[in-house]
Amino acid sequence: MFSIIIATHDRPLLLKRTLESLIAQTCQDFKVIIVSDTASYLPPYLELTQLDGRFDYVIRRSGAPGPAASRNLGLALADGEYLLFLDDDDTFRPGHLAALKARLLQDRPALLFCDFQVLNEDRTVMPPTPLSGQSISIADVSSDSVYVRNRIPNSCVAYRRDVLAGVRNDAELILYEDWDFLLAAMQGRQLVHFASDGVVIHKSQATAPENMRRGNSRDDQIVNVMLQLYRKHPAPNLATRQARQALLASAGIVLDLSHF
Repeated sequence: MFSIIIATHDRPLLLKRTLESLIAQTCQDFKVIIVSDTASYLPPYLELTQLDGRFDYVIRRSGAPGPAASRNLGLALADGEYLLFLDDDDTFRPGHLAALKARLLQDRPALLFCDFQVLNEDRTVMPPTPLSGQSISIADVSSDSVYVRNRIPNSCVAYRRDVLAGVRNDAELILYEDWDFLLAAMQGRQLVHFASDGVVIHKSQATAPENMRRGNSRDDQIVNVMLQLYRKHPAPNLATRQARQALLASAGIVLDLSHF
C-alpha cells in the first residue's frame, strides 16, 4: 500500500525514533526507503531488523547534501500505491497508517493531506524532552491557497504513485523544495483533506544547533524563492494572483504579479 521515503542527514538518534514510530504502527502494509546523504554513522540495525526486510537503506554517495536529491532517489525505488515522505525527525502516531489506509481505500484520491500535531521539545538531551504540544487543523487549506503559500507539512501528504510520473524534487532550490514538489504534483488535480492528526511534527528552538533545520539561516532568501515558485507555477485564476500580491504587500513588497 505505502512506500515511505525518509531522507536523513547526520541525525541517527532522531532517525531511530522515526523508525520506532513505524515499527509501532497498527497497519504494517508499508515499505520504508531511507536515503542518507552521509556515511558518518552506522545504520540503525536494531530498528531495521524489526521491519522484517521491508526496507531499503541507501547511502547517497554523489551530489551535494540535501533532502531533494535523497527524496528523488527514494522515488526511483518506490513501488507502493501511495507514497509518503517522512522527515527524519518526525513521527507517526501508532494508528496513523491504519486510519490513512482506510480513508484512501474509499475512493483512492490522487492527493490527500491530513492534520498534524506539533510537539516542541528540548533536544539537548536524548531522548528529547517534550515541552509542549498542540493539534493543528489545516482543513481550510484549498488547492488555490497552496499556490499562495504552503501550510501543509511534507509528512502530511499522501501521493498516489501514478500522479508523480515525471515529478521530482528540485535540488537547485535552497528552500521550499517540498512546496515546489506539491505544486508540480497538483497540476490538474484537487487536494483532498483528511481530518486526522496522526502525524507528529517535532520542533526544537530554531537557533539550537541540535535542531539542524535546513532553512533557518536562509530567511533572507524567502521572498526570492517565493517569486521563483510563483513564476514556475502561475496562479490558476485572478483571485489567487491577487492573494499572492496581498501576501507580498503585507510584508512591504509591492510587485506587479500580473504575469504570475
